[in-house]
Amino acid sequence: MLSRRAFLGRSAVGLLGLSLARCARHEVTPLTAGLALPFLTPTADHYMKNGAEGSIAGWRMPRLAASDWSMAIDGLVDTPLSVTLADIAAAEAHAVSVLKTMQCVVDSDTAQGLVGTALWRGVPLRLFLDRAGIDRARGVRLHIFGADGFTNNLPLGRLYDPAALTELAEPLLVTHMNGEPLRREHGAPVRLLVPDGFGYASVKWLERITVTDDDSAFGTYQSTGFTDHSTASVTSKITAPTAGLRVPAGVVVCHGFATSGHAGVAEVQCRVNGGPWVPAQLAQPADVQAAHPEVAAAVQFADAGFEWPFRAVWALWTFAFDATPGRYTLEVRAVDRAGNQQPDQDLEFSDGVNAVTSIRLEVV
Repeated sequence: MLSRRAFLGRSAVGLLGLSLARCARHEVTPLTAGLALPFLTPTADHYMKNGAEGSIAGWRMPRLAASDWSMAIDGLVDTPLSVTLADIAAAEAHAVSVLKTMQCVVDSDTAQGLVGTALWRGVPLRLFLDRAGIDRARGVRLHIFGADGFTNNLPLGRLYDPAALTELAEPLLVTHMNGEPLRREHGAPVRLLVPDGFGYASVKWLERITVTDDDSAFGTYQSTGFTDHSTASVTSKITAPTAGLRVPAGVVVCHGFATSGHAGVAEVQCRVNGGPWVPAQLAQPADVQAAHPEVAAAVQFADAGFEWPFRAVWALWTFAFDATPGRYTLEVRAVDRAGNQQPDQDLEFSDGVNAVTSIRLEVV
């Protein structure tokens, strides 16, 4: 078993290097003006991150034929199952579309980072767990296996405890992304979607799910020192302007996003040169729906139980300030409805570094 240090340090193209190289099209080249993100990330631009690349020697991306795909459900169940795409299609009456901001726990230091928001469609995993007949007296966790060797786990309470589903969609077996069948690089033909979790919780290329009474940490990332509690931390980013940019004097307009897997974003605050924190302006639902009519299909928009900004879905923000020539430091932080706030510093890499974001600019 690799140590976390070895896991991260296995060549310059290990966990970070290969992933960032593969995600270059989704990052902001330094010293550009940056960008105001669309609410929905086009599938072609959505980041790709494969957790097994840095930890499994000779890793290869699976190429699974839809006609041959199946997923076993076994362990502490009455009736072990082999779930096929035909079984998922037969459960279409239960299918839902869910907005989810996918974010990597190992983020990059680019303006946007390893993050993207898509409209995912699938059926509740719970349907097939119920069909298998979980031993609820003994079962406590699901051990989840991807065809590429990546593993993770999910506490059963995440699927069956009503409190765990407050303002949150339940875990899904996903077959579609942004209205199209999943692409190979995003886990085709079926991946798990855990709405509140970092990307590593949403295991790609599903192969097997085992119900177990083992309540210890389990998974590829956990074995290298990452947190077993995969709920995405509250965080924010500045996507425009980018750090080090020279901008003309006058009104400087800034863009970015904030998100939290614990609760919807309550407020985004910005400050300039250490001054007072000032609320940024958040994008409103009507603006999002006007730009992306397809989001009307999302369960969050269709169900009054989901409060805007949605939990585990990014809130886009803008902030403007008047600037005369000189050097400026812009900081941003987010607070969610559960009271979680970005810390000034966060050196704990294992649970997603989410310190207050800061960039420096020169106004000319």
